[in-house]
Amino acid sequence: MPEGANPESLYKDDYGQKTLMDRVDSGTVCDKCLLKFNEFLEFAGTIYEEMCEQTPINIVRGRKCSSGLLPLCMDGGGMRGLVSVVCLLFASRRILGDETLINYFDWLIGTSTGSMLALSAANGRSLSDCFFLYWNMKRQIFLEGSTMSRLLGDQVTVQTRNIEKVLSDCFPTETFHQCNRRLTVPALDISMAPARLHIFR
Repeated sequence: MPEGANPESLYKDDYGQKTLMDRVDSGTVCDKCLLKFNEFLEFAGTIYEEMCEQTPINIVRGRKCSSGLLPLCMDGGGMRGLVSVVCLLFASRRILGDETLINYFDWLIGTSTGSMLALSAANGRSLSDCFFLYWNMKRQIFLEGSTMSRLLGDQVTVQTRNIEKVLSDCFPTETFHQCNRRLTVPALDISMAPARLHIFR
């Protein structure tokens, strides 16, 4: 859906609903997931129509703020940070008919995994590229494990090492000074007590 996939085939001859019910009968879908799948089937058609089939809202292209800066703040929260790029994709296609909305912001701020989106956008990547970058890094950064393993094991150390690898793979030579837009990434250094806030910009 974020990339514009047409859900029309799900509604033809009730294919989506029938397939979902077959999975429920076979016990491969829990009650919680059933609610989410039903919500998707209910709204997917409307979302696609609004995002891809409506005439984009007309705004004056290339127009910047007459005074001050226009910032964009992107939150993290693990894979929940993916909501930011999906919302940007939807808004950009609905307003402009393409993926250039991100170019209207003068100042990009990202916290936690949202910093990956800010860094990618500041580096000139499209919103689609940002989406797939975020999607692909989930297996490397967000390791499965219990709360106890995160607290007492080496999971945090492994995740930190993986994050450093992802950053070096995605941005091998780029520095903040090379960005043509303002860029801010707040980070917390937990190697000391109390933890110290450090702002990269």
